[in-house]
Amino acid sequence: MEHTKHLWRAGAIAIFLVLTALLVRHLLVPESFGVDGFYRYDSLAEFMNKPVVHGGATSCEPCHSEQFETKMAGSHVSVTCEVCHAPLAQHVADGAKTADMPVMRSHRLCGWCHQKLVSRPEDMPQVDIIEHLEAFEMIPEEGDIPEGICGECHDVHDPGLG
Repeated sequence: MEHTKHLWRAGAIAIFLVLTALLVRHLLVPESFGVDGFYRYDSLAEFMNKPVVHGGATSCEPCHSEQFETKMAGSHVSVTCEVCHAPLAQHVADGAKTADMPVMRSHRLCGWCHQKLVSRPEDMPQVDIIEHLEAFEMIPEEGDIPEGICGECHDVHDPGLG
């Protein structure tokens, strides 16, 4: 038994470390963690008290009914306005316009959904943007793609050929 002293010491240290880890975990993890899922349940109230910045799918209709109707009748019906524009709170507060709404006109925005990728469903309209622009001779000599080039042929609210 004399030669096992180091094993008893290692076991005691291991038990001490495990108990210390459990104590630290108990002190650091909030009581509401795991009550309703793998998150801190008390955080729901904190998130609910944050100001609303997004308006949702129909928030633009009262002032922009023509664009809204075009979008609702077109293939972008499932895309909210705030995907291409900024959150509503940057444009409207308490029902009044506070600033011009930013608009992203880059071809990269269209590419987020329409860039040709093998992983996308086949019925999703996809295009190799460079090939597409070259086919219609729309890329300038220096190769930079100009801002808003997709909007020259496509109505962004209903992108079928205009």
